[in-house]
Amino acid sequence: MNKFYGSIVFGLGIALISCKSPRRIQDKVDSIVSIESGPGKIIDERFLIVPGRSVGEISLGDDLESVGKRLGKPDAGDAAMGKAWGIWYKTDAVTKQKSELAIYSAYRDTSMRLKEVKQIRITSNAYKTQDGFGTGRTMNDTELHFPGMEEVAAYLNENKDTILVYDAKPEGISFEFLKGRGISITVHPKNVPINNTYLTLHPEWKVVK
Repeated sequence: MNKFYGSIVFGLGIALISCKSPRRIQDKVDSIVSIESGPGKIIDERFLIVPGRSVGEISLGDDLESVGKRLGKPDAGDAAMGKAWGIWYKTDAVTKQKSELAIYSAYRDTSMRLKEVKQIRITSNAYKTQDGFGTGRTMNDTELHFPGMEEVAAYLNENKDTILVYDAKPEGISFEFLKGRGISITVHPKNVPINNTYLTLHPEWKVVK
């Protein structure tokens, strides 16, 4: 009798494992596929750029209050008329280079109760798209990846260097170039121009065109 019940328990155990294992395996596969950046390369989701949607753990449409709890108080910023840029600085422990994470926010709707993330801008090369694309790329290389991008603005910064802004509006991603190389990437809603709000981030920059 004990042997009979033992066989039943063993059989049920195998059945449960068989039911659960494929789901666990599939969940793991789906997770990896979602951040795969090419043969043998995996992008950490914390540093994944998804044009028109998110940068790392911050997504367009996120409640600004919850983002603030996650990131802490901004190191700098600018605000007016219910709209604002918040800027967080981080210094790399090895290279000692300072990078920026900037978030543009505005009221979600006409009720003016909640503010949400409208744009996300990063300068760190740690962030990559699924195919491994980040800052530091040439303008030609960027155009190959985003052939629909167009120049939308040009500025002189505090050092009198010309910074060019290109926007791939349909994809929801834009780029700043200095001396032919990308220095920042901004994710914004698809088919919404980046320069609708761009001027508030660097009011000290002089508009060239």
